[in-house]
Amino acid sequence: MKNYMCVVAVLAFAASSFGSDGMNSSLADNIFFSGRWDHRASNFCASAPNANIQFTAKAKSITFDLDGYSRWRFDVDGKPTSYFTTKGHATKKLGAAGNGELHSYRLIKVSENNPGEVCLNDIVLDASGSFGPKPKQSGRRIEFIGDSYTVGFGNEGSSSDPAELEFEKTDASKSYAFVLSESLKADFQVNAVSGRGLVRNYGNIAPGWNLVKLYNYTVPGVAATSTDTAKWNLEWFNPQVIVIFVGINDFQGEPPFADKKVFKGAYARFLDKLREAHPGVKFLLLSTRVWPNDDLTPVVQEIYDEQLALGNRDLEFLTLQTDNVGLLGHPDVRSHQEIANTIRPIVARLGGWLSR
Repeated sequence: MKNYMCVVAVLAFAASSFGSDGMNSSLADNIFFSGRWDHRASNFCASAPNANIQFTAKAKSITFDLDGYSRWRFDVDGKPTSYFTTKGHATKKLGAAGNGELHSYRLIKVSENNPGEVCLNDIVLDASGSFGPKPKQSGRRIEFIGDSYTVGFGNEGSSSDPAELEFEKTDASKSYAFVLSESLKADFQVNAVSGRGLVRNYGNIAPGWNLVKLYNYTVPGVAATSTDTAKWNLEWFNPQVIVIFVGINDFQGEPPFADKKVFKGAYARFLDKLREAHPGVKFLLLSTRVWPNDDLTPVVQEIYDEQLALGNRDLEFLTLQTDNVGLLGHPDVRSHQEIANTIRPIVARLGGWLSR
């Protein structure tokens, strides 16, 4: 029965991620979509940080037809070669390896759309170019659920930079989520939205649109403004480990803060929802110090203890110490690397990926 369920889940994920219907079916046949992408009739759209596409090709040049406001990183054979920015519709022609051999390519969305979305309309190779086999899925899958800390917000900035530089100073590919996934050679999703809490958003912005509600959507950046926004089917990506780093915005900044009882109830229900969707999944619950009352860690500790009391042995809890010297008091690139190094052995153990 377990094997059957795994096969069904993989087939569902493949169908949703790669598609076979609509105008983009031939393009989708060549691309591995990482993260949540909405496969529409004429394009593929996303809003989450680190949503990326991967493909192989023999080519001298590659042109991406894109829409949306975003920073992008372009990798060749696993190495970053360039960054570029789109501010609306753009066609970006980039040099490829061009030696007549098959190479791997990846386009990574390193900024956040909150609100908004980006769309991939087409990939055009030079006249002599051709796509190679679609990259294969990894046997390792991690999901990261969180807020600006998980996004990598302002990680290339400093506390002395003006807040208006958040777009230029955010590189999600240098976040702990990306760094950790790369080091473990795992497929991953980053489902994180800056400023949002589990039940209460920072400064009570966008009331009603907290992380729990946004989590239901494929493109959460447009969920609040679009009446036909696609819902995400949890069967399309089945992580073996889920890293949950939520609650900073529930208890930080100016009051009123989240009611602790409500927060604990929402957290427990969220865990149960994820358990039901992903049988056998393991969790790493993260916390850190928050201003002004440092309420988050004691509350998550209580949640963890209550889970253990209920007999759940599928989760671990860790409090992180971060140097928040990036933009607007966020972790910088060095801190993200330290977070990745700190939680790597725990995630690897939870996933059963420790080397022997």
